[in-house]
Amino acid sequence: MLAFAATAWYQNGPYAMSNLRIRWIRLLGRGLNAIRGFDRYGAPTSYFGPGGVAEAEALCAAANRDLFEYLRPPATFDPRNPARGPAVRRTRFDVQSWSFDSPRPSGDLYNDRVGVRVYRRQGAQAADHVVLFHHPLYQRWHGVWEFFLGPLIEHVPVAIMAGPWHFQRSAACRFPGEGTVNPNPYRLFESLRQWCHDHHATVRLLEREARLRVVAEIGYSLGGFQILNLASAGEIDVPLVTVSSTNRYAWGLWNGVMGHNIKAGMRAVGIDYERLAEMTRELQAERHVAVLRGTPTLYVYGGHDYVDPPPSLERLREQLQPTRTLFFPKTGHAGIVFRARRVMTEVLEFLLETGALDPA
Repeated sequence: MLAFAATAWYQNGPYAMSNLRIRWIRLLGRGLNAIRGFDRYGAPTSYFGPGGVAEAEALCAAANRDLFEYLRPPATFDPRNPARGPAVRRTRFDVQSWSFDSPRPSGDLYNDRVGVRVYRRQGAQAADHVVLFHHPLYQRWHGVWEFFLGPLIEHVPVAIMAGPWHFQRSAACRFPGEGTVNPNPYRLFESLRQWCHDHHATVRLLEREARLRVVAEIGYSLGGFQILNLASAGEIDVPLVTVSSTNRYAWGLWNGVMGHNIKAGMRAVGIDYERLAEMTRELQAERHVAVLRGTPTLYVYGGHDYVDPPPSLERLREQLQPTRTLFFPKTGHAGIVFRARRVMTEVLEFLLETGALDPA
């Protein structure tokens, strides 16, 4: 939370309009990541298989040939070995946890057990519906998302699915998200595919075990990118909310404020920007989202988002043509978290407008 607060202040504070803002935000991000223990990679070659970069390049090329066929999970399947954890009462919420075995296992013991939390307002009447939330990269604690989603939980149950390699799904020797984004670009493809399979199993779990029907999905940053992928593939048919969604992976990594050590690792094994752009050619949401035009979509973004810097998010918006847009001209990627009340008011109005929620 402190890291988000520091980043938000900087992106909205007195230096926001300085010509040096990107350089300083990069330095701030690197400092915060050093404090949090993120973005620290070992030997770059350790993230590759026995065939090295050439093998990863061939695997990326195969995934790029038909991204949605690569990502798409089976039509139906049940979560394996589902378990209900203890219910926890917080100051404002009741929290119920669930877990199940990932239907697309990676071979890592920690990563292959998926965690899901369902949040309800204390004293709320039993509901038969839920909004599903997908988080960004580098997530270790749920607290910041409980804060962000809090105003919405006051009105509707919300579920958070732990994406691959995040929260409790990362071993103590790894920082959260390390298995998703690292010097090997193919690891991102693998993680996105597992995320898609876990998503479908989570929806099934919520329906069968928790008796909750998913009526809308919200994605923040990488989570927004994920729901746009799934929806573009025809795998989500409920209203969508994307908040600070990323768009072009190679562009954001090479020109944004995150991933300094990832780029250093890539350069060390011979991956420059042109090679990375080709290896992740289809990991550009703008190439796919035109099929979603007319789909109920709320697109939330900030004018000072340097995680995927301009003009990336504008290009995504132009291709998506969302049915509703919320724009913060002087807010950056992390800063939108601290506009939670404004964002969630807009989300609630959007869900009522689309019929996802009953006005009663």
